[in-house]
Amino acid sequence: MSNLENLGDVDLRTNFPANKDVLAYDSTLSKWVPKSLEKLDNHSRASSYVIELDRWEIKNNGTEPLKTTNGINNALLWAKENKYGEVILPEGTYLIDKNSSIKFWSDTHYKLYGCLFVKESNNLTGYEILTCIDIKNTIIEGATVKGDRETHDYSINSTHEWGHGISIKNLCYNILIRNCESFECTGDGLAISADFSALGGAQHNKTNGGHFSKGDINANGNIDNTQIQYVTVNKFFDITTPLAKEVGYIFYSGDGYGGYGSGLNLNKVPIKVHFYDSNQTYLGNRSYRTYEYIYIDAMPLGTKFVRFSFLGNFDAMDGNLHYVSCAKTPQYITFRGCNTHKNRRLGASVMGGRFITYENCEIHNNSNKLIVSKGCNPGYGIDVEDGYMNNQRILIRSCNFHDNRAGDFICVSTRGVTLENNKFEKLVYFNGQGDDYLSQGNLYHGPIRGKSITSGVEKDGTFCTFKNDSIFGTQVGLDGGNTTLENCVFTKTALQLGGETVKVINCKLTYEQEGTTISALTLSGKHVEIHDSLFDIRSGNAYGAFLAPNDYLLISNSQFFTGETVGGILGSFKEVIIKDSEFIHTGAKANYTRVYATEQMRIEHNTFKNHSFRILGGDYLNNILAVDKGYITHYFKNNKIIWTRSSNTYVHELLGPGIGIGLIPRLDVSDNRLEIIDQNVPLGSLYTMRIFVENHLTFLNNIIATIKTSENNTKGTITLDYAYRSGTTVSRPKATIINQNNTKINSDILFTANLNNQLEKMSGNNPLASFAPSQPTSGTYELGELIYNSTPVARGYLGWVCITAGRASNSPWAPSTNYVKDTIIYFQGHVYQAQNNGISGLNVPNFSKVSGAITLDNGLNWKEIGLLAVFKQFGFIQQ
Repeated sequence: MSNLENLGDVDLRTNFPANKDVLAYDSTLSKWVPKSLEKLDNHSRASSYVIELDRWEIKNNGTEPLKTTNGINNALLWAKENKYGEVILPEGTYLIDKNSSIKFWSDTHYKLYGCLFVKESNNLTGYEILTCIDIKNTIIEGATVKGDRETHDYSINSTHEWGHGISIKNLCYNILIRNCESFECTGDGLAISADFSALGGAQHNKTNGGHFSKGDINANGNIDNTQIQYVTVNKFFDITTPLAKEVGYIFYSGDGYGGYGSGLNLNKVPIKVHFYDSNQTYLGNRSYRTYEYIYIDAMPLGTKFVRFSFLGNFDAMDGNLHYVSCAKTPQYITFRGCNTHKNRRLGASVMGGRFITYENCEIHNNSNKLIVSKGCNPGYGIDVEDGYMNNQRILIRSCNFHDNRAGDFICVSTRGVTLENNKFEKLVYFNGQGDDYLSQGNLYHGPIRGKSITSGVEKDGTFCTFKNDSIFGTQVGLDGGNTTLENCVFTKTALQLGGETVKVINCKLTYEQEGTTISALTLSGKHVEIHDSLFDIRSGNAYGAFLAPNDYLLISNSQFFTGETVGGILGSFKEVIIKDSEFIHTGAKANYTRVYATEQMRIEHNTFKNHSFRILGGDYLNNILAVDKGYITHYFKNNKIIWTRSSNTYVHELLGPGIGIGLIPRLDVSDNRLEIIDQNVPLGSLYTMRIFVENHLTFLNNIIATIKTSENNTKGTITLDYAYRSGTTVSRPKATIINQNNTKINSDILFTANLNNQLEKMSGNNPLASFAPSQPTSGTYELGELIYNSTPVARGYLGWVCITAGRASNSPWAPSTNYVKDTIIYFQGHVYQAQNNGISGLNVPNFSKVSGAITLDNGLNWKEIGLLAVFKQFGFIQQ
């Protein structure tokens, strides 16, 4: 032993020799060391091999690309054949041949720290630098990969977008890429791709159906063409081919772009797979979904052929092309701690892959212009696209995206995407007909767009869910499928929500954008719910919904604060429920908010402060009313209205400040409290609430109180007016009002003269008080009803009392007078209405006193419509 220790290249101290050990050369130490014969003969998976550069003629100084590439590949193959579980490449710069790449093997851990792989400059339209193809259980870590983007020859007529840094292809399984960097590639830094292999296609033609037939497969395995709601692929597909055996699964798919052709969308349609043996004897069927794997070893024993059938409209088909795919698809691929940047097309791409993870990665500055080369489309940080619904279960966690040209992330028709704890600077786009998009704990500084519609039909969409996200200074537009926002904060951000369903739960939005037409909140979904949320809209447009009604709006326990904003349309829905919420306006700008409820409504237990709120049954510009169902459908109850501002800055359109309600045939306004507080500033006379009465109004137990802190002219008013109509010739319905137990404190409750003219019947214990300046000349009155004088004077009277029930009129019949249709006159105690335009005769006609009877008068037709109301003054006022 003493003689061996004297040799300079022998190390007996690190590993002291044991019995029967031999000396073996360790290239990591460049010394001979003791090792057992057993370990030398049987390399364990934990054994490590450091590639010997000289032995394999590898240059680590950036020269001799062909020798270097071949040498590394030969060394990796030798290590695999000799069962090394770990392979280490010494530090250095390795120039990779333009026509080749470094190829890795299964069941091996590659440590490439300090290694820079540089692609030899070329004019190729596509290339790879590091390649994993058809391997499994492999780890690659520490590699730095540089493409030839700045030295590439782009003169060949092509997009040159397929030069990738690290490429994972086909039947790769359980691959981990850790702590690697890829930059300046002509295509993508990190690329995952399937090969799109197929057992064959099914092509429709209009003449005879081609590979498609009308009908379903019966219990004997034959096509039953009486099942006309079904379509059958009549072609047999052999699942015992070498390709099918290699891959181990098949799946039913659309064309090369994921579509199913004319008249079909099969994303949410069960596909029956029918099994046959080698003699085409029927073995039964099972149902699967398109793009979901049908594993060959799980098929009935003896299966050789398969066919397919599904619900569909055969007659609508025209040239449809479907595939029975056998695509070699990477699965369980993870990029952890990687850095991909300055690549010409994308930072990373998925073009067919399942269970793909990007974790703790930096994805930045991709597709921007460098000194020599420009970027090319799509230009995102990560793009999950080609392969469509063969892209499934994509997880992006704790990654930092910034400075990518077109956006940070896009997916097209992907099934299952989770974004978790990432930072995004630019656009994130959920696109196509995908499934189950989940975002949680992310920070967004760029726009978000998206939808999740899997069948092209809104109601079939799955959820696009955002939880605990923070979105800053941008726009969010989710316009399809079903969207849920929960515990999210939107700061200086506009939110547009459409699609089938929208749910906003415990979220906060602040918005202040001057000089833009973009609204802070646009609710255009069919079914919208907002719970426990706060909207602080400080400036700009507040609401941007459209008049076309959707189905349902529910707002509960939420707050809407508006500042220097003009309001807008909060929403237009068939049914509206707003409860336990606050609408508070603090700005000086004229503000109004409209909500349309076209079929039914409950607005209850809310607070409105200095907020002009319009509640409409339809489009007031076109005189469209809510649906009249013959019973009360709209309720405004138990609300609190507070007003502390003067009216001049809040008057807008026909409805004035405060709460305005109109175009609702049957309405209940009850148990509300209105408070007008002057705060030492005279506010004038305010329309604190104005109701435009249609067919019926229940008006009960409301209180309006004006609270004055000084002697001034402040007075709150509830005004009941006749039905609003755009245009003077539009008719109005007769109105019935139940008016009872309403209280006014230093305030007024007014019934306008116009409403009196429309009134058919009124009941309750409050007097009808129009405050007319003179005896009523229109309207219908009950016996004993009171009309108060709006300009009382000393030695005058308080008003007029009706002593004969009927309709008021001050226009007696007159001869040779031009009358227009609907004019009302009286004669001998009865009231008549003109049914047409015309001129009365010279002599008094023989007016009928029968209710509804027609009297002829020189071409005029007069209809008897009731008795003439008779009034007497009451309540003498002393000097």
